[in-house]
Formats: sequence, structure tokens, C-alpha cells
Amino acid sequence: MQKLLPVLIQALLALLTPELMKKFADMVLDFAEEFVLGTKSKLDDAIVFPLCETIRATFNIPDED
Repeated sequence: MQKLLPVLIQALLALLTPELMKKFADMVLDFAEEFVLGTKSKLDDAIVFPLCETIRATFNIPDED
């Protein structure tokens, strides 16, 4: 089992194109942003939103939804 996991991870990474990785990252960022919107805390808004914006800008992942 210990030898199988690295092989599976390598195979998965070989299938992922940069565009597919961007779509996945966009989905993760969208989830984080929507989750924070649903909370009453303003502290997470002040931390998570700027962090998501920085990640989007750094890796050129537009928020198209």
C-alpha cells in the first residue's frame, strides 16, 4: 500500500493540466469565500477575503462566478 499511493499521486498529477488545476483552485477559493460569507464573524472576512484575492491575483485565477 505504501508503494501504491505515490504511484497513484504521480499518475493523477500527470493527468492534471494547468487549466484543470486553475479550475480546481477556483472551486476551492469559491468554497472558502462562500463559507465565509455565511458566517457572522467579521474577523474571518478580514482574513479570508484578502487571502483569496491575493491567491487569485498571484496565480491569475479570475473569480468569474
